Amino acid sequence: MEAGNNSKVTFHYTVTIEDGTVVDSTKEEEPLTVQLGEKQLLPDLEKELVGMKEGEEKSVELTPEQAFGEIQEDAITDIPRQNINLDENIQEGMYIDLTDENEQNFRGLVKELNDDNVKIDFNHPLAGRKLTFYVEVVEVN
Repeated sequence: MEAGNNSKVTFHYTVTIEDGTVVDSTKEEEPLTVQLGEKQLLPDLEKELVGMKEGEEKSVELTPEQAFGEIQEDAITDIPRQNINLDENIQEGMYIDLTDENEQNFRGLVKELNDDNVKIDFNHPLAGRKLTFYVEVVEVN
């Protein structure tokens, strides 16, 4: 059966960045099942699944704009240390979860940490990266 715009598709995937480093994969796990047309995937990846058949494999390259966007400099911010409650074990290079005054959650990468400020990058970890998805369709319903 061929995947259509509203098909349920079960597939394995491996995602690599420019240098070939694997950043995510289902190869050693259960495959992912999604309902096409429900915005569960990156739109350009979903488009590439349409028309695929069970057992078919494909490599899909996505530019940063098609994936998680370019790095936005305004998403990197300095927060005064007194305005943020940090665990004493937090170090540069670690991800932290924060909640704003509207109870909205944000995940950020601690870029710099000193007695006065914390520089946090709220960009998606894969922003600015070209991604290659290797997909293998297992089932189409």
